[in-house]
Amino acid sequence: MHRVLRPGGEAVIGDLRKDASLDEIDIYVNRSGRSRFDSWLTKRTLRWLTNRAYTREHFLQMAQVSQFGTCEINLSPIGFEVRFLKPLYSKALQN
Repeated sequence: MHRVLRPGGEAVIGDLRKDASLDEIDIYVNRSGRSRFDSWLTKRTLRWLTNRAYTREHFLQMAQVSQFGTCEINLSPIGFEVRFLKPLYSKALQN
């Protein structure tokens, strides 16, 4: 992502939180206004996907070892939005 962004560009990832509880998933899906079958299927899918999801700490570690160096993480009911910013100037030019 870093390579293809323009200086000052931003990459955004929306992802499910690994630590989203079953209760949080149930509340989120129940508020979405889905049909009974769709709610059941969505809950089942989200519960399965939480096993494969990343934690906040995983994203912070990935950002730290990447060319971005850092990221901003905003939490949502069952997920988060991760923002990576490419600096306007490269570190090589600043030194």
